[in-house]
Amino acid sequence: MDTIKIIIFSICVLVVTYAIAKKNRIFFNYGYLIVAIMIIINELLLFASGYELINLVLAGMFLIQATLVIPNKLPPLTKKGSVIARTAVPKIMFSLTIINFFSAYYVTQVDYIPHAAMYGHLIMGVFPIFPAYFLLTGKIEIVD
Repeated sequence: MDTIKIIIFSICVLVVTYAIAKKNRIFFNYGYLIVAIMIIINELLLFASGYELINLVLAGMFLIQATLVIPNKLPPLTKKGSVIARTAVPKIMFSLTIINFFSAYYVTQVDYIPHAAMYGHLIMGVFPIFPAYFLLTGKIEIVD
């Protein structure tokens, strides 16, 4: 079962990498959403079988990630909309970074999660820096 989780996680990392290269917000969000859903399900199952509070906390943390990245079709950014995006996107991306860096740390503290997941979470913790950078430096197209 761990192999299947690692494969799904790896595919999500590739999807997010593609999204960053193509500056595609939808694929970026789907990659993070699938990872979050997978972890939420796993942690809730662990909580149900062992009643460890940390599993419920981790499920809640990844529920926050899932909520932050729910994909939606938005029109292109306008000058007025870019003001809102310029303040919201860095906050959202920083939240994703914190969640995944904490998860990378947590993987090293337990034995029921494969240690390969640490590298995936480190990568997923670094990736949100790119969309924030693209938006803040004007590398995302803004229409009039």
